[in-house]
Amino acid sequence: MPLKEETIDMRHEIKKVCKIVDELTTLFLKEDTNEIDFKIITEKERSVIRIIDYNTHFDPEYIEHLCAMFNRQRQSEIEEYYWQLAGEADEDDELTLISAMIDSAKAEVRGGNLYMELIRLNR
Repeated sequence: MPLKEETIDMRHEIKKVCKIVDELTTLFLKEDTNEIDFKIITEKERSVIRIIDYNTHFDPEYIEHLCAMFNRQRQSEIEEYYWQLAGEADEDDELTLISAMIDSAKAEVRGGNLYMELIRLNR
């Protein structure tokens, strides 16, 4: 029995969220992060990825750079063609791909910990 188109679309959404988390995990671990938490919340209209990087090693300028990149306009056409290739290029290309796949991001440092939230609307 063939899968419904809705089921296939949801599976692709889940895979895309997983790719985003995978790329972010690599980014944080490459920067010598010692402890990190990811929380993924899936709702009908959106997915939310919350990250806590304990005792962050990122300086304020780099955090601003990440937020600026991640708050660029989502680019569905790029996302559809390239999301499966995540992990195959250098760091800046991966950050650009993540920014093409999310709708908004915010970050703040409190008590030496980086709190980041990424939102991806289900379209």
